[in-house]
Amino acid sequence: MWLLRAIIGVLIFVILLGFFVYNAEQRVSVHIMTTLYHDVPLIVVVFWSFVFGLLTSFLLSITVYFKQASDIRRLKRSAENLNSEITALRNRPIEEAEDKFILPGKEDKQ
Repeated sequence: MWLLRAIIGVLIFVILLGFFVYNAEQRVSVHIMTTLYHDVPLIVVVFWSFVFGLLTSFLLSITVYFKQASDIRRLKRSAENLNSEITALRNRPIEEAEDKFILPGKEDKQ
């Protein structure tokens, strides 16, 4: 899987590099919020858009990571509680179990 990610990363890098080379002289106007920037190189606009997208996806993945980590801790705690309950039930004496439950073949004959 890591090889596939590396290949995709290299392909994206090559495509971006080719885009930058072919559009090196291109200039655009950029409107951000209330400010208008004239004669900005397209490479700069694409670069900062890419950086902003990386930061946004990083922040979103961090929130998902922390939520999954808390879910894992909660589930581990629940599994430990269930395992301790199973251990307690397994270590119970048989006589105590017979008093509380009617076992087949051991019905009271009165």
